[in-house]
Amino acid sequence: MPWRLRLMIALRQALDPGRGLSAFLSRVSIAGMALAIALLLTVQSVMNGFDQEMRERILSLVPHILVTGSAEEEQWSALLDAISQQPGVASVRRFKTVDGLLMRGRAVVASKLMVMNDDALDHYAHLLEPALTSIGEQDLILGKSLASRLGLRIGNNVTFIIPAQADKQYISMNVTLRGLLHSGTELDENLAMINGRSLPTSKSLSGGVESLAIELNDVFAASQWRWEVMQMVPSTFRVNDWRATHGNLYSAIQLSRDLIGLILFTVIFVAAFNVVSSLMLVVTDRRKVIAMLVTMGAVRRDIVAIFFLQGAVIGAVGAVMGAGLGWVLAANTPAAALLLERLLEIPLLQTDVYPLSFIPVDMRWQDFLSTGAVAMMLSVLAALIPAVRAARLPLASTLNH
Repeated sequence: MPWRLRLMIALRQALDPGRGLSAFLSRVSIAGMALAIALLLTVQSVMNGFDQEMRERILSLVPHILVTGSAEEEQWSALLDAISQQPGVASVRRFKTVDGLLMRGRAVVASKLMVMNDDALDHYAHLLEPALTSIGEQDLILGKSLASRLGLRIGNNVTFIIPAQADKQYISMNVTLRGLLHSGTELDENLAMINGRSLPTSKSLSGGVESLAIELNDVFAASQWRWEVMQMVPSTFRVNDWRATHGNLYSAIQLSRDLIGLILFTVIFVAAFNVVSSLMLVVTDRRKVIAMLVTMGAVRRDIVAIFFLQGAVIGAVGAVMGAGLGWVLAANTPAAALLLERLLEIPLLQTDVYPLSFIPVDMRWQDFLSTGAVAMMLSVLAALIPAVRAARLPLASTLNH
């Protein structure tokens, strides 16, 4: 029997628009495979989105390497110049952090005040609302979630209290909110920034940490560069990389992505078992047709090939339909999440618990190809047992009944 005829019979059994049992079982198998693939691709795209946002958004905002210590101004300047000239370093910025309290009326929120110059502000400029190119002496930038907790809007005044030296208990600064940082990450919960000219002299302050934030061209080379930087700074300095603060989060995202992918791949295996059971019933339903084909000259390998091709057709059609449905579901997941938030009137993700305040999606064609290929392979393998059974049907007893 030529392959063209085998394929025609397999297509007719798999895609027959009739109402017979074989057509119904084939449609159920295709629908189950398509649904399993669509579910897997949707979840994979969401987990890819978290992985992408972790690398491109969160890790782009936090220092890849953080150098902290106490030194004279000349030492800081020399260290900044030396590090910035290294070939793997993208940028270096200097800032100071001071613990304090934000007060507006009776509302009080603890915050870490980041003191920086206009050059360091450029690192966050694309996330500011409205867009700012500089910070005035009495200007303040807050994370959007932090400003929301205090009920602040652009132009409102707020009091910042920071600890002072022994002659004073604290220093009070009246500043005006000029910008909101909306990154969609946990930085929105506690970030406050002012210009260095707004602070009193360093001698009147109690505490405060001078730091250098180093951004690398390759964020995953931070561990190696950490040791390089440690050789360049005095032994009294402390050097950390992003893995100390966000490494566990990144590892958790990777582990969740792998585990969820493994769990959902079992759904495809279940769909493959559904193909087995469906084709076994198709063999029972088509036993008379199989017997007639054998009497007309078909041999066992023809029957085996027909059912293998039918399994491949079910896998191929299910993979294509599942990929299309998965693309639609993944593309509309963020909009569906926003709609659900509006209906429930509660946020699904909050940056005080989760690293992001939205559901990201990153659809990768490699996932679609690999998932479709696995589905087709499993469908073909699932057709092995039904194909062997169909080839071994007793011809005489079948024709007799």
